[in-house]
Amino acid sequence: MKSEALHNIRTMQNVKTNSDIWRGRKLRTTNSLSKTEEQEEFLSAAQVNDLAQTLNEEKARLARFDRSVEKSRENVLRSREKLAAIINKNRVLMDLRHEMQQMRRNQEPDPAENVKRDDGSAEEGIHKIDLDY
Repeated sequence: MKSEALHNIRTMQNVKTNSDIWRGRKLRTTNSLSKTEEQEEFLSAAQVNDLAQTLNEEKARLARFDRSVEKSRENVLRSREKLAAIINKNRVLMDLRHEMQQMRRNQEPDPAENVKRDDGSAEEGIHKIDLDY
């Protein structure tokens, strides 16, 4: 629903006096009155050249902007791939931990508990570490 407030209210800041209007107009000087047609054509051609140059600059600026946007998209995709890899790794670890917890609850022997040593003997339980000080 549109607002019922008045949109076209003019205040003193919006009203221009006659002196403001005359100040804004450009007066024709003697130089501008004495220009020949050739000079006018040359100036209009220069304005067209300036316009063409401005358009070329805008096209170049837009091309730079497009390249910047494309680079940003590639960076976002790269970071998403990295995050997806981390998330997938964490899911696999979480599933493995759930399986290990389930095995512990069911009192099934954990395959990591029976570790064979290099000398061929089997060691049961948690590994013992001797610390020499």
